[in-house]
Amino acid sequence: MEMDEKVQKHLALGHKYYFGEPRNVAAAAREFRRVTVLAPTWDEGYGWLSSALEEINQIDEAISARREAMRLAPKDARHPISLGVIFQRRHECAKAIKMLRKGISLKPHYGEADAHLFLAESLFANGQMEEARQEWQFVLTLEPMYPSYKEPHKEAKRMLENTDGLCP
Repeated sequence: MEMDEKVQKHLALGHKYYFGEPRNVAAAAREFRRVTVLAPTWDEGYGWLSSALEEINQIDEAISARREAMRLAPKDARHPISLGVIFQRRHECAKAIKMLRKGISLKPHYGEADAHLFLAESLFANGQMEEARQEWQFVLTLEPMYPSYKEPHKEAKRMLENTDGLCP
């Protein structure tokens, strides 16, 4: 999508507030909201808005923004995975599992191991021990890649060791 100068300005300002020191995530959310007003068909604006809103604990609005991003870019794995993580943090395991599986089915370009770890964690929390173990084992078959490289493999091994012998 080609962005006009106003969109670029608000996006850059949002990033400055979101990543800069000192951080001001509420200000970033305001800028990302402006991006969505100026570019209402661009999923990235809604994705950034969702991330900022989640961080400032405006969870229902974060979910709405992420759902809009999903509607605008239905083949982008990042949005359902991010929504699944929001549900996971809210301890809504069934919704998290559904969204994480949807995101994984869309073949993420990066972070696949992380997505499988999130899914395993939700399955484990939902009492689906055998399925969680399968996800951890699957993580061990993946090549290390951006953004977490070998960290998911370490976590999967740790969880398999710590849950060894637990009843499914």
